[in-house]
Amino acid sequence: MQNKTIITLLLTIMMSCLVTSLGNSQSKKSVPLLHLKPAKEIFIESDKIWLSDLFYSEHEFKDKIVGEAPALGKKLKLFRKDLRRIVKASTVDWPGSIRRSVVVSRSAKQIPMNIIRNAVIKALEQNHVNDEIEVEFNDRNLKILMPKNAEQEIKVLQSQLDQRTGRFEVVINTHSTANENQNIILKGKAFAVIPMPVPNKHIGAGQLINQNDITWRKVRIKQQSFGIVGSMEQLLDHVSKRPLTAGRLIRMSDIRPQQLIKKGEFVTLHFKNKTMSLSTRGISVEPGSRNQVIRIKNPRSKRIIEARVLGPNTAVVLPTTTILR
Repeated sequence: MQNKTIITLLLTIMMSCLVTSLGNSQSKKSVPLLHLKPAKEIFIESDKIWLSDLFYSEHEFKDKIVGEAPALGKKLKLFRKDLRRIVKASTVDWPGSIRRSVVVSRSAKQIPMNIIRNAVIKALEQNHVNDEIEVEFNDRNLKILMPKNAEQEIKVLQSQLDQRTGRFEVVINTHSTANENQNIILKGKAFAVIPMPVPNKHIGAGQLINQNDITWRKVRIKQQSFGIVGSMEQLLDHVSKRPLTAGRLIRMSDIRPQQLIKKGEFVTLHFKNKTMSLSTRGISVEPGSRNQVIRIKNPRSKRIIEARVLGPNTAVVLPTTTILR
């Protein structure tokens, strides 16, 4: 009787161990087996680090957030102890020990400076000035990052401008789904600019300046000085005294009027009033450029009259001209 009791007890213990073993094997089968991704540097786009960013499995597993992602364009190193902590906090099975660290990098893109600059200029021109301006930022190495897949949308929330000094302060917002409230303060200085004529190519000394040789360049008003050519009319029918460099401002001392009439040449003279119109020829006593009043001698009577130069070897007698001896 005693032997039967012992045998029954042993059978009960064996069945209990067998059931426990089967239960453990079934639970292990239900827990997915994860593997650390082989890449030493893992790139993510979200502002959170997910379990699937670091591990992979042959079976589906429940994904979850395991930490905060680094700032845009920055890196975060997860050491072995960090990875063990993540595994321990997750309902996953790990085949062995973790023997290396992983670097997590937050993918980002830089907003082109021309987009930022144009947004700031537009806000300042609309809210504070009537002139065209250009701006310089205090931070010469300014870089504004956005999530890699976000749209490059910039909004100016606030703007201030000191009219006396030109100093400005602008608050911009870079809108994205990953970072809704990225407000950035930009400071700098604004300069009023005007278009000025400059050569679009090299112009040699003594060369006649044509309209096709000139383009327009925006120049800060404070950079102007007395004697700078500011209109196309000041260049037409003018010749360069010295070589002119493409893109550089032209001084009045760099050019001279083109001589349309040389001294001693025959000139066609036109005279016109309410009752008659006639033409004759004379000899120039002095050289002349367009619209310049010069003296011309009548070869027959030897009388000298004044006339205004119209074009090459052509002049018009002034209505109130004086006959000079």
